[in-house]
Amino acid sequence: MTKADIENLSSKIEAFKKKHDQSENTPTDSSRSGASKAFQFFIEFVSAVFVSIAIGLFLDNILSTAPVFLVILTIFGCAAGVLNVYRFAKTLERGNI
Repeated sequence: MTKADIENLSSKIEAFKKKHDQSENTPTDSSRSGASKAFQFFIEFVSAVFVSIAIGLFLDNILSTAPVFLVILTIFGCAAGVLNVYRFAKTLERGNI
């Protein structure tokens, strides 16, 4: 290795160290506020319910079956929302987030 190669490698190492030090200053998931975690709980549940309602309405319109699919898929959407919130709560309990 020549002296120029060593200096090039040294400058790359310094750039990497600066970049790594800056990334340590960015907030992580563990430092999120309680409000943001509560909002994620809300979004996890509501999105599952809204998607299931939309699919139920779509199927009822296509197949001309009054509220059959809407009711069935709303129940499944609520169950899926509760399951999503439960999984998220478990990750909070373990300290992963």
